[in-house]
Amino acid sequence: MKLDRNETENTDRWPGSGKYALILLRKVDDCRQGTFAALPEEIAKAFLLLEREGLLDMGYAGSPSEFFVMRLKDKYAKAALEAYADAANVDDPEWAQEVQDLAQRSGPNHPHCKRPD
Repeated sequence: MKLDRNETENTDRWPGSGKYALILLRKVDDCRQGTFAALPEEIAKAFLLLEREGLLDMGYAGSPSEFFVMRLKDKYAKAALEAYADAANVDDPEWAQEVQDLAQRSGPNHPHCKRPD
């Protein structure tokens, strides 16, 4: 199996994308305005629309879809991805190789490597 972002049929709609996209919630918070620190109406409506359509998954702790996001620039990503690739190799060598390819571009090998925040 290939990573979704490496499947050619995805490139017409969302070039280079995979299954998920990130919403930068800290940047969303920076958009808050006024006495009650409300989001601008357009952003608030966008979140409501995404939530109503079942397109927003916050990955809350303990939820069935709980998740942990890691960027390739994360200082520790290389070690984590290598371990993941090693474990996945038992079931799916093609998938494992694609994850290993990510690992080779991550952590200290990434041009924007930094400690996670």
